[in-house]
Amino acid sequence: MTDPRIIPPGEVLPPMDLGERPARRNGRASTEAEPKPKRKPGRGGGAVRRRFALLNGFVDCDLVRLGPVDVAVWLVLYRHGQRDGTAIAAVSDLERRTGYRQAAVRRALWRLRNCGLIDRVKRGTLAGGPSVYHLLMPSGGTP
Repeated sequence: MTDPRIIPPGEVLPPMDLGERPARRNGRASTEAEPKPKRKPGRGGGAVRRRFALLNGFVDCDLVRLGPVDVAVWLVLYRHGQRDGTAIAAVSDLERRTGYRQAAVRRALWRLRNCGLIDRVKRGTLAGGPSVYHLLMPSGGTP
């Protein structure tokens, strides 16, 4: 055992050399000595802002004029939404998650398309997989 890092059995650890320790704030070392690295340009959380803008626009503009089935279907699609605003969901999945019948979910999807809140990008089939919807801003634009 010639390695100085290994202490033989029965010996006591030597006292720690505290030296100068950086001041801590909130459990983290102060950043005065090392500046925080800058973020890459274009990575400002735009997708998160767009999703919240979409949700806020829906609540502010369209929640009053829609029925409970329409709101439930839109919220499930919003939950399935990806960064680019697309949501992949089968009608059977929407039926199961909302608790409404398949016919009611289909009518709600039709009403949401007519109101300009969603756009069906791909129609789902048994062999081709679930439908793909694009969530639109209440003003008709993309999120």
